[in-house]
Amino acid sequence: MVSDFEPLSPQQKKVYEFIRESFYSQASMPSVREICHAMGWKAVGSAQSAIKALIQKNWIHRDPYKARGLQLNLASSFRNLPILGSAPAGPPVEAIENHSGDVMVPSFIRGPVFAIRVQGDSMVGAGIHDHDLVIVKQSSQAENKEIIVALIDGETTIKRLIKKNKEIWLQPENPKYKSKKITDPSFRILGKVIGLHRYWEDSYLITN
Repeated sequence: MVSDFEPLSPQQKKVYEFIRESFYSQASMPSVREICHAMGWKAVGSAQSAIKALIQKNWIHRDPYKARGLQLNLASSFRNLPILGSAPAGPPVEAIENHSGDVMVPSFIRGPVFAIRVQGDSMVGAGIHDHDLVIVKQSSQAENKEIIVALIDGETTIKRLIKKNKEIWLQPENPKYKSKKITDPSFRILGKVIGLHRYWEDSYLITN
């Protein structure tokens, strides 16, 4: 539980976030020198002190039998998901056929699931921003007002599905963009957005 963790200073939080993101995006922990480079530190002692503080505050622990032995105390059970290219949260741009890497998510996320990188800002009102990784559960069906990944005109897009009588609309969450009525017979739903990669962990405890 989050209450078992001592509060982090802003600098400690920054180091922890870098360690966490390295684990999630690369499935491995960063080295001390990589932490120094990310934080802009010249002395490895600065990174070592930050790591020691994170261990003492119970946010991470060290496995003495591994070369990169840092472990997240919140990361007890994870699985890899394929990142299948990117899809725009804006006008459709490209299909998501290519496998461009993997991302770590909690193992309770089951079934046919994949991740895609967001391009554009048309879904910012739903908290989905440019360059986010969205987690998508593969499905050909979706309920009214669910956020989906859809294939239209041979290209993919992320939008909210709106059903009006017998009409289907794709609605953005940004007033700069207009909703699109679906008339293309080849339109199909690829999956439903079930989460954002950056939100899987609990909130951080930060001191002022």
